[in-house]
Amino acid sequence: MKKTLIITLILTLICCSALCVPASAVETTKTETTIQYLENGDYIKTTITYFETNSRAATKSGSKTSEYYNNDGDTMWSVTVYGTFTYNGTTSSCTSVSRSASAYDSSWSIKSSSCSKSGNCASATATATQKLLIGSKDFTKTVNLYCSPYGILS
Repeated sequence: MKKTLIITLILTLICCSALCVPASAVETTKTETTIQYLENGDYIKTTITYFETNSRAATKSGSKTSEYYNNDGDTMWSVTVYGTFTYNGTTSSCTSVSRSASAYDSSWSIKSSSCSKSGNCASATATATQKLLIGSKDFTKTVNLYCSPYGILS
């Protein structure tokens, strides 16, 4: 009887440990960066940041940031979209979206920003205004973060 109880207890512990998913999955941050050079020597650096986890959940969160740099390499302004997605190998869907936009130089300001989600896309748009010697000039940038049916962000 005692031997049967011990064997049952051991088998139960083995089954429970095999089926348990850790409460806090190990998370690593991944980034991908591209640079677009403009005719005036300025450039836009776009970076996708996402989190890889070892959990079995079919969700993915990440962000995509576009930063506007002058030809001296100084950051002028940026816009970021943050998105959370679900995916199942066949389809994917954006479940939440938010945005941020910032000006880093005194000659720039953020005029407006907005965000939206549609299907597998999280989107943010910002309009930045550059103060010139005479007047000002607006620049608008839209950043789209997509999720594939397999949870790959682009």
